[in-house]
Amino acid sequence: IFTERLILNLMPRVPLIDSAKLPEEYNIIEKKEDQLSAEIDSSFWNRQPTVRAFSNNPELGATHVLTNTIMWTETNLSAAEVECVILTIAREFNLEYEWHDHVFAAIERAGMSETTVRAIYDDKLEQLDRTYRLLVEYTAEYVSKHGDVSDELHDRLAEAYDESTVVGVVMLAGFYVSLSHEIEALGLELQDEFVGWRLENYPHNS
Repeated sequence: IFTERLILNLMPRVPLIDSAKLPEEYNIIEKKEDQLSAEIDSSFWNRQPTVRAFSNNPELGATHVLTNTIMWTETNLSAAEVECVILTIAREFNLEYEWHDHVFAAIERAGMSETTVRAIYDDKLEQLDRTYRLLVEYTAEYVSKHGDVSDELHDRLAEAYDESTVVGVVMLAGFYVSLSHEIEALGLELQDEFVGWRLENYPHNS
């Protein structure tokens, strides 16, 4: 059962807008509800520090919800594959905030095993199935080379996925690279105990 982890900010660089002042409904949630976990609703988004910070500019706060929801539902990747990309980006940026949030999303919403999450952090590609291994390799190079991935790696991705999904992977990675920079620039930090890079503090650690 997914337990919502409320992440508050210690010293954000912009105020966090009161959730009660944010939109009661986001149309994209209703439109995509059959592709989302039941707990992902408008109130879920209004509790997120990202949305509360971005909503100092209301249109951009709403745009974040729209774009993030599209990235979760329209890449043609499975929920676990989406989280594989996001966790790799969090690892590459050494961003505890993003890693913490998406450990819970990966395990509790997408059904990823704790062993797989640890292998992503440890970059133990031999412990990952072929699809996850490819996504980790591709995403890591995407970050390290600022998108200038090699022809060889692109060709491997194109052999595994159709063109629509290749575009999905590229745009998903780009979105979370941008989000990583935004989190850092606005000083969004964890208040909860960090789950740990190797899940040392995950409540059901096995």
